[in-house]
Amino acid sequence: MFKHEDMRMITFTTDNWLRAVVDCIYNGKPLLIEDVQENIDPSIDSILLHQEFLDEDGTWKIKLDKEEPYPFGENFKLFMTTKMPNPHYPPEICIKVTLINFTVTTSGLEEQLLGDVVIKEKPQVEQQRQEIVISMDRDQKTLKQIEN
Repeated sequence: MFKHEDMRMITFTTDNWLRAVVDCIYNGKPLLIEDVQENIDPSIDSILLHQEFLDEDGTWKIKLDKEEPYPFGENFKLFMTTKMPNPHYPPEICIKVTLINFTVTTSGLEEQLLGDVVIKEKPQVEQQRQEIVISMDRDQKTLKQIEN
């Protein structure tokens, strides 16, 4: 997707990885940080929190760590991936990022495909399923109210 835009790929273990981050920010290029573990280096918090600011000269800048502010390229994008099968990030990381789970299981895929086939071939069955799900939710709420 960003191949034509010279996406740079690094890891937190790469030598001078912060310099690569600054380069991508300055030049407005997309950056992919691979093999992220459950702890993310705090020096990129300002990127994750979108703490860009407008400088006196009218350019957007961002301050990383305790260094001077860097010009912020408008096309800069940051992506992070992990190879961990089921990562559990702490809440302070979850509020800073959007997590997308691309893990596909056979049973999950079968369920999605079956749902699509039912929708196409027997829409009345799908309508009944949706009504049952709504009814079950309503019944759960009623049960909770009665228990309280």
